[in-house]
Amino acid sequence: MESEEALRAREAEVAREWEWLQEAINLVARAKAGEEDADALRLLQHHAMDIGQRRVELMLKIASRERNPCV
Repeated sequence: MESEEALRAREAEVAREWEWLQEAINLVARAKAGEEDADALRLLQHHAMDIGQRRVELMLKIASRERNPCV
């Protein structure tokens, strides 16, 4: 079982990855504005959703530990 500190470190890492990816999506969106081919943007958006989901799962684990330190 991971410690709360380890979970927080993983969440921070995922948060940094998510922020980087959001910036990349915005750059691609600006570059592709007006163009029909948006496959790269869709791929990045899907990846961002996956990372966001991992981040939420880690935050839920942290919150659960804070409420139940014995778990």
